[in-house]
Amino acid sequence: MTTLRWLNDDEQKLWRMILASVRKMERTIDETLQVDHDLTSSEFAVLASLSEAQGHEMRLRDICSDLEWDRSRTSHQITRMDKKGLVSKVKCEGDARGVIVELTPEGEARLKLAVPAHVETVRRVIFDPMTPEHAEALKSYLSAALNSGACAEREDRP
Repeated sequence: MTTLRWLNDDEQKLWRMILASVRKMERTIDETLQVDHDLTSSEFAVLASLSEAQGHEMRLRDICSDLEWDRSRTSHQITRMDKKGLVSKVKCEGDARGVIVELTPEGEARLKLAVPAHVETVRRVIFDPMTPEHAEALKSYLSAALNSGACAEREDRP
């Protein structure tokens, strides 16, 4: 049996600060998109990925990879967006199970309207309080955390 490595008081405070900060940032960005542009953060993420893709289309599996979402979540999100007219789904030629997701003119128009407010909110909430020293330390830490394998799927799961 592995010994549980409890967080000490300082680590616990830092962990809770990280959680509170992420929730506050996400909530502020979500509110800007929803109130001002009637888009969810998930819809915005899909629209942004499609807008950057060649031909404004991507295979569903590539959206999963791009956004680091599982197939079920991505599929449900795309279905909701298809019903709203933001994207369209097309069968992939030569692959009966493949799906191509295309950005619709409505989706592109809604994204273009939302981008300025989204960027300004991200700048205000995340980058304005950040000094160059903060940015370098954060980049260094996140790079180490993401590359350490600590964020990978657990190997001890069945």
